[in-house]
Amino acid sequence: MTAPSRAETPGIARDWVVSLLRGAGWGDGLRERVRLCTSEVVTNAHRHTDTREITVEVMLLDGRVTVYVYDCAPERWPSGGTGIPLMAPGGRGLALVGAYADEWAAVAQGDCVKVVWFSLR
Repeated sequence: MTAPSRAETPGIARDWVVSLLRGAGWGDGLRERVRLCTSEVVTNAHRHTDTREITVEVMLLDGRVTVYVYDCAPERWPSGGTGIPLMAPGGRGLALVGAYADEWAAVAQGDCVKVVWFSLR
């Protein structure tokens, strides 16, 4: 799925990913974890980069869901969200991804693309 980087894109992306998982027969608990992580990663791409488009790719393979979120801002790297006060107005998104996903990372792909991915079993 590729969409313009707009305020409503995280909601569209998370609903799209959940509908894919529901259609493939994945359980509610895993779908909710993937929904949260997708929302956080797409929100980061929208809020913290100047990318025009955000692409979300989902891979369902061998009992694992992996979601890739691509943006065109490889120079802006996410932080792990550590050291953020509990009542801070933002900055906990990737800490949530780290808590709910089995694995996650941010990787540059060439000179103009960054992908943040996460995986759950």
